[in-house]
Amino acid sequence: MRSSGLPPESRRDELTSYVNQVHTARVEAMADAFGVSAMTIHRDLDVLAGEGRLERIRGGARAITARLAERDVRLRRHLNARTKQRLARTAAELIEPGAVIALDDSTTVGELGPHLESRRPSTVITHSLALMNTVSAQSSIALVGLGGQYYAETDSFLGSVVVEQAQRLTADAVFVSTTAVKNQALLHPDAEAALTKRALLKTGGRKILIVDSSKFEGSGLYHVMGLDEFDDIVIDDQLAPELLALLKSLNLNIHLAASSPKD
Repeated sequence: MRSSGLPPESRRDELTSYVNQVHTARVEAMADAFGVSAMTIHRDLDVLAGEGRLERIRGGARAITARLAERDVRLRRHLNARTKQRLARTAAELIEPGAVIALDDSTTVGELGPHLESRRPSTVITHSLALMNTVSAQSSIALVGLGGQYYAETDSFLGSVVVEQAQRLTADAVFVSTTAVKNQALLHPDAEAALTKRALLKTGGRKILIVDSSKFEGSGLYHVMGLDEFDDIVIDDQLAPELLALLKSLNLNIHLAASSPKD
């Protein structure tokens, strides 16, 4: 891994992914891996720590834990960012022109935002404030925003009011992600988030799960929906063979987001 020719922002993205993979890394090891000076790594780590993407420790950095990141959308947006972008590019191909689509508040689904204008759905239903802002700037797409109690840590609206609104709507396709997949089901650590995702999924005929392979190592207290209730799953190509075989046994349409040479 040599990225000395990358712009600083791209190098920091790569550095974040590297530390997330190894969990803890020393400055010297990072400087060698990226082909830059230790001083450059120190500066990058200061920036990344200031953005909440990594935690500075003596002599290096360590990854922000998934448990902490689950509670803060600012951290979640940076976790596995490149993988989320690849997943979104693949998932965007499933958006039919003129369709009514529902999008949840996950940072993975949020990466669909830049693709909406080119895919041309007629309407977007969402409880994500970030996606509301994205769609509202596109005059060719109608926006149905689900409101209620706003939660800054998720940058979205959650709870019974959102659920009641979702129950009155119908979508052609629903795109969701989650924090964990276990025992052939979607799980989430937050009760209101799980309730809201479940209600959103019930609005759609075609249920599409976008999830990276690391989520199969997670856990959560609240059940969202069984995997066998989905029509499609979009996943990266790093999933263990036995888990891929399990997904195939459920008769899901599986869409693999291949790694790029830079990943």
